[in-house]
Parts: sequence; C-alpha cells; structure tokens
Amino acid sequence: MLFKFKSILLIAAALAVAAHAQQPKPLIVSDSQPVRNDDSGQAFIINGDLKPLVTLGSARKGAISEPQQYSIFVGSGWSDPKLRDRETTLGSLLANVRDESTIEALHALGIKNQFGPTINAERADIEAGVFRDLDAQRLLATMIDSGALTRPNGKTVYVIFLDSTLQSTLGMLTAGKHYVAYHSAFNSSGMNIRYVVVPFESDAPRGYDIALRAFVAVATRPAQLAK
Repeated sequence: MLFKFKSILLIAAALAVAAHAQQPKPLIVSDSQPVRNDDSGQAFIINGDLKPLVTLGSARKGAISEPQQYSIFVGSGWSDPKLRDRETTLGSLLANVRDESTIEALHALGIKNQFGPTINAERADIEAGVFRDLDAQRLLATMIDSGALTRPNGKTVYVIFLDSTLQSTLGMLTAGKHYVAYHSAFNSSGMNIRYVVVPFESDAPRGYDIALRAFVAVATRPAQLAK
C-alpha cells in the first residue's frame, strides 16, 4: 500500500513538472533586436517606452538622407472630421518637427532633409478586425501594382496608419501588449518595399511621437531589412 502511494506521488510530481514545462514562456521583445514577421522575415518593433531619437546611435551606413513618406490611412474611422488635422500632421512627420534638439538628432542620424515629398492615400474599405502583417504587405503590393500608390524608389518609406477598429498583429506579437508600432520590408515584383505599421493611439501627441520614432528607425536601418 505504501509503495502504491509513493508511486502515485511520483506520477503526480512528474505530471506537474511536465505541465510547467509546457506553459508558454512570456514573450520578451526589444526594439533593438529583430523579431519575425508573418513571412519569416525581419521586423523591428517600437515598444511603449519611447526613447529619444539620439539613442538610435550615430548615422548608419545606408541611412536615407531625404526619406519620402507615403502614408496610407486604413479604416473608415479616419473619415471622422475630428481626425482631419491629426491626419494632416501624421502625413508629414518630419516637416512637423519643431524641436531643435530633435532636428539636431535627425541630422546626427543622417537625415538631412525634413521636407521631402509626401503622398497621402486612404483605404476606408478595410473592415474592422485583426490586421496582420501579411495584410499590410498585401495592401501595399496591391495598391502599388494598381497604381494607387507610387512605386518605391531608394528614398520611399510607406507608413500605414490604422484606425481604432483595427487590431495590429505581428507574428505572435500584439499591438498594445508587445509594441506600439513596427517597421519591416519585403520584396514584391522586383521592388524592395520598406514600411511602417502604426496602430491607432488615442493620445494624439503620443501617436505622433510613436509614428515619428518608427519612421526615423526604418529610414536609418534600410540595409538590414532587405530580404
């Protein structure tokens, strides 16, 4: 009887150890290390602890000195008249930098021109729900192929701004929990397409800071993103 009781205890302990081993480990992500996007390529997140631009380091090899921002405002929520001024500001991130220390940081990172051409487009037809990284890539490829967006050149960065009805995901990561924005790149029809995805942020000034941080990050890290 004692042997049977000990056997039961050993089995229970083994099951407990196995259950603990099977528990998913918490995701630890950093905006300085790449993560996997939906097509097994690299992506870089911007986490909620927004660091000053100077923390990106000195000018990187391949930095885009005159980045061109092509913005796509996705979701019907952007049709709200209350968001028009905000949309205008987000559509020209660099041109709306006023702080001298930030301007100096941009120059130190290799960005010499804040006033490159910008293009804004809207896609109000995207329905509410989950917006995966693959959805971002398909949207860009489709719009470029159809002529709705200008084809990229060596200076182009596409910025996708999601409305409040769209939940961004990046592989196993979820916006709001693991990141506040991310940037990546993919190849399509002979084009290397650099892009940023910016989930909706209710606080407008913080939303601008997030988008600017992500835009500058991709403009200063283009070489590492090519697949």
